[in-house]
Amino acid sequence: MNQNGRYFVTRWFVGALIATVLLIGGYLLASGVVELPWHEKSNEAIWGTTPTEVASHESKASVQEALPQAPPPPQPASTPEDSKHEARGVVRAAETATLGSRITASISSIPFRVGSKFERGAVLVQLDCRYLEAELKAANAASVAYRKSYETNLELDQYEAIGKNEVAVSQANLNKAEAEAASVSAQLEGCEIRAPFDGTVVEEIAHRGEIAASGQPLIKLQSGGELEAELIVPSTWLTWIKPGVEFGFVIDETGEQVLGVVRRLGASVNPVSKTIRVIGNLFPRDELVLPGMSGTALFEELEQDKAAGAPNGGKNGRGGSDYQAP
Repeated sequence: MNQNGRYFVTRWFVGALIATVLLIGGYLLASGVVELPWHEKSNEAIWGTTPTEVASHESKASVQEALPQAPPPPQPASTPEDSKHEARGVVRAAETATLGSRITASISSIPFRVGSKFERGAVLVQLDCRYLEAELKAANAASVAYRKSYETNLELDQYEAIGKNEVAVSQANLNKAEAEAASVSAQLEGCEIRAPFDGTVVEEIAHRGEIAASGQPLIKLQSGGELEAELIVPSTWLTWIKPGVEFGFVIDETGEQVLGVVRRLGASVNPVSKTIRVIGNLFPRDELVLPGMSGTALFEELEQDKAAGAPNGGKNGRGGSDYQAP
């Protein structure tokens, strides 16, 4: 056999061998005896599921689509609580004051203690002013002496027995002595520190026997009777809140509710927090309400009041700026 014949036989043999391998591999794959490593894993690698899981999901989805869809749950109806507006606040006295000394002197007595009630004009602090009283006596005596000298010089001037300059000097000395006496007398008025209003002692800053310096705070006061609630509310409430609007104020410390009426609004809105200060009067009956207590103000805005622009007016007929507090 020549070279061409051997080449042909080799090619035929290789081709037959490849065809035989392909036929045997196809038979084994078809019969399930052999599986390729990527068979059954292609879907899992791509979608994270196997063909079996994909088929299961598809069957469940078809069942769910066939079932009737349940209607959405009904929304809860609006309740009266939804129309209430809440704001935090602090109870305070209508008037407060911190009284101090106008002179430097020793404290001789403080008649009223913390929690004691007093009336307007009562002496709250008594200072020891014996030194000033002595100075006033000396100033009054000097004033009398200078007045006598001035009157004598006036008589001598009528007879031209004294110069005009001496008369003017004696008059100036008299004016100076009277001014010094008036100054000491004004200082003596500060020896008794009196109450500017009816109220209660909140704090004793100084005590008996101490030296009170000029300008030093001595005692803190608050007015009695009338109470106020200082509230911080959103500035969006300005569309309906106004003086005369009623609200309920629930005290945190006692849990009791007190009637309140808006008295005045703040002068400006806080640009950062978008809030405004609101001051209202409180009218407790038998409830215990003290300055410093905190609580929550409840404003009820009815539907008809929203349209009108103010709450409570349609509820009780007493809303508005012309409402007179009880």
